[in-house]
Amino acid sequence: MTDEVKKYKWLYGDIVEYTLEEYISKVNKLIYSAITQMQEYDGDLFMSEYRNLIDGAEHLDYLNDQMKGKEEYYLNDQLKHEEST
Repeated sequence: MTDEVKKYKWLYGDIVEYTLEEYISKVNKLIYSAITQMQEYDGDLFMSEYRNLIDGAEHLDYLNDQMKGKEEYYLNDQLKHEEST
């Protein structure tokens, strides 16, 4: 049995990888700051906070796909896109 820690990519095809703890911490920063801003301004949401929520949701979805072994689909899709440009 290996003691190697599983790492996850932040972006599709990215070479930088993070442990699960690091990944969740990065997503938390995106989402928590946006939610805090909404609370302070009684539900108002600036575009920058909206973008952070969207980014956080996308990164969580990608993490979930990586954990389920679906990352290969994204990499193949990205390669097809790069070949067409």
